[in-house]
Amino acid sequence: MNSSELQKIVSIMKDNSLHAYLATCDGEQPRVRPVSPIVEDNMSIWVTTYSTCRKVKQIKQNPKICLAFVEQPNGNKAATVIGEVEIIENLEEKKRVWGLATFDLAQYFPNGPESEEFCLLKILTEKIEWRDSWTSKLKIYEPPQE
Repeated sequence: MNSSELQKIVSIMKDNSLHAYLATCDGEQPRVRPVSPIVEDNMSIWVTTYSTCRKVKQIKQNPKICLAFVEQPNGNKAATVIGEVEIIENLEEKKRVWGLATFDLAQYFPNGPESEEFCLLKILTEKIEWRDSWTSKLKIYEPPQE
């Protein structure tokens, strides 16, 4: 995949990070909820949440997720990330990602990234299914294995 297409995927995710939906597994039942991922230019994807929330409990039981970014209002552009989640405990990484947020995390976590309630989730991408219009063919990006 060329760098232009990778930039398109990153753009779709960044532009629609306030219109993203994370699916986890609750036993045999999928659970979907809105989230506001933080997307980096290198395609690193992060989700911040409360350490005691249901999604964290579900991820601890089964780390497999699906994360969908959908352009509003008509869903013309979309990117769906399929992969797993890693819960990040490293305080320096939490501080770094905290600084990348385009929204005010302090309104949810007034004690900052050091707060026991602040949980950082790293999305480990297995593949991304994406399109840049309703009429374009669905494309698949699979990152190189490390």
